Amino acid sequence: MKFNIMNKIFAAAVLNLVIIIFFTGCDSRKEANNEVKDIHSKEHDHDKEGGAHESEVALSEEQIRLMSIEVSGIGPQNINGYIKVNGEIMMNQDNESKAGSIIPGRVKKIYVKEGSFVRAGQTLAVIENPDLINVQVEYINAKNEFEFTKQEYNRQQKLNNDNIGSKKNLAEIESNYKRALANYKTLEEKLTSYKISKDRFDNIYTDTVADLQRNYSVTAPISGNVISRMISIGQYVEPSTDMFHIVNTSTVFVDLNIFEKDLPHIKVGQKVIIEAGSNPGKTYEGNVSFINRVFDDKNRTVKVRVTINNKSQELYPFMFITAKIYVSDENVLAVPISAVESEGENKYIFVKTNERRKTDTHAEHSEDEHKDGEEHNEGEEGIVFKKYQINTGISDDKFIEIFPVEELKEGTEAVTKGTFYLKSEMMKEELGEHEH
Repeated sequence: MKFNIMNKIFAAAVLNLVIIIFFTGCDSRKEANNEVKDIHSKEHDHDKEGGAHESEVALSEEQIRLMSIEVSGIGPQNINGYIKVNGEIMMNQDNESKAGSIIPGRVKKIYVKEGSFVRAGQTLAVIENPDLINVQVEYINAKNEFEFTKQEYNRQQKLNNDNIGSKKNLAEIESNYKRALANYKTLEEKLTSYKISKDRFDNIYTDTVADLQRNYSVTAPISGNVISRMISIGQYVEPSTDMFHIVNTSTVFVDLNIFEKDLPHIKVGQKVIIEAGSNPGKTYEGNVSFINRVFDDKNRTVKVRVTINNKSQELYPFMFITAKIYVSDENVLAVPISAVESEGENKYIFVKTNERRKTDTHAEHSEDEHKDGEEHNEGEEGIVFKKYQINTGISDDKFIEIFPVEELKEGTEAVTKGTFYLKSEMMKEELGEHEH
């Protein structure tokens, strides 16, 4: 009996001990979890605070004075300005030609070299082809046949009108006459295309000087410079062979790449001033003559063509240029050109806000200070400058149109001088945050 009582007392003691250990462990785990949550919360708050400051910097009045920072209000400006774009000089296809022979043959003579200036109609080369003799002989025979059938037809018509001739004979003679006329006119056109004058055959039976033409002359279809000669003497050429490439660059095209945001400002007839790297300081004037209706999805641009007078021959096809397209007067949201900064393909401005916060003074600290957790010293209260990303539009010599990515209130002031120092201070703050 005593043994059973002792066993029950021992079991109850063991049970109480297990319960105490269980609840103690739960409390420990709870405290550990709370500590982890506190750490994550602090890290989140720090990241949040750092993210808020990564695009801004606070400067004291003294710093602003020393950095010579100046600001100007953001607001509507009347800009009789231009859009600055890049482009490439192209050949005017109406002033470009490939010259060749319309008959096969062997090159007998070449009269021009690459780089030569030629005038329209000037002989470039001579092609020799024995078939030219055959064409001229066929023409002479066709002409004789035509004249004979014409006389016979006229005679038969007169007889028929006098009721002497046969209508059957008249119909047959008329058919022969029309056939001879068609053959004669066909060969006459062929002579013209071969550049053989039919007048040379007028006295062929009485003039011993009259002779048949044995060569075909390749002539320049336009005036211009021979930029390429693709044949040599003795070479056999076909009608499909390009023998000379002639280009007249007295007028050239300039193809400009216009971004989507600038397209609404572009109209046919607008004045364009271009400048080429080969002749710095000299400008050439033209007008927008064509706006492409197809969008280049790869480059996100639209091609705009400008016609330029190039009688000075200083502009060469495929040369890269810069251009200013002058647009009409417009009231647009604008800032001074000096306010706009670039970072890769992105553009931005610094804006002076009404916010104030403590300035940060970054310095080297002793090991004891780091152990105590003192990472930086807080300075005096300063004015906050924020960085705003923008897109740009038209401009003149002073102002440039802006399209803020984030909303900007009218009257907000943008930094126009001292942006370099603001960028430097912002980089210091970012580096300071990373060190934490």
